[in-house]
Amino acid sequence: MNKKNDLTYESALSELESIVGTIEKGSLEISQLSPMLRRAQELLKFCKLQLLQVEDDVNSILNAEEEQ
Repeated sequence: MNKKNDLTYESALSELESIVGTIEKGSLEISQLSPMLRRAQELLKFCKLQLLQVEDDVNSILNAEEEQ
């Protein structure tokens, strides 16, 4: 798993896709389910925050452009 410092949106999304694939295959032991779901939740939160930051940045740029 990636350290939080090294995590990018793309790597988080890739890891999420891997987790979903593993769960969908049904090859997961029950003892692995909770930790995987916790990790998926962390990754989703990270991705959501990244998207919100980009949205704020884009809106700031667009608003600054309109003010000129």
